[in-house]
Amino acid sequence: MLLDGASVDDVAEQLHLSLATVKRYKALIDAGGLNALKQLAVGGRSSVLDQRALEWISAALQGSARDHGFDSEAWTNARLRALIESKYGVRYSRVYIWQIATNLGLGHLLSKSRR
Repeated sequence: MLLDGASVDDVAEQLHLSLATVKRYKALIDAGGLNALKQLAVGGRSSVLDQRALEWISAALQGSARDHGFDSEAWTNARLRALIESKYGVRYSRVYIWQIATNLGLGHLLSKSRR
């Protein structure tokens, strides 16, 4: 989004990131392009989700949350978190759930609702 000219404020709002985080990403992009951003480590332990699991999550997010037992179409962080926990037996933080969706290019599909 930053590469397409979106403002820091718009990116922070749409991707549910702090202004400080988006400003840091913008500074990295300005200094070294997209490759500099790709080198950024998020820390923490390695994910137990393999490529097949990530593809399944991607497909789920691109469909309706109703297809997975939720009472409406919309995806939320909490719903994705619950789905991953029930399917794969791991419980990730809210932040890591956003990271998964964002890495899949689908962070915009998660609404702000906590339900």
